[in-house]
Amino acid sequence: METAEVYEVEEMPETNAPKMIKIDFSVPENLLEDALELGKAEGWKPSELHRVFWEKGFAVHAEGSNKRLVNKQLRKKQADKTDE
Repeated sequence: METAEVYEVEEMPETNAPKMIKIDFSVPENLLEDALELGKAEGWKPSELHRVFWEKGFAVHAEGSNKRLVNKQLRKKQADKTDE
């Protein structure tokens, strides 16, 4: 299966944001098109939109991970109490 490069960032805009690192990854073409269309409608630059997705996606993942860890610890505490 052949893939085509759909979107390429040539140069990051000047910003006062913290130091950034450039990464490269693939997403389904229709997902990218929808995201860019949404970003355009809301006035986001593509680079800003990608950072928002990363930040929000990471926040959701971290929240889920933390909940799983807390629940695992609570279940272990409950099991330890019933073993006594």
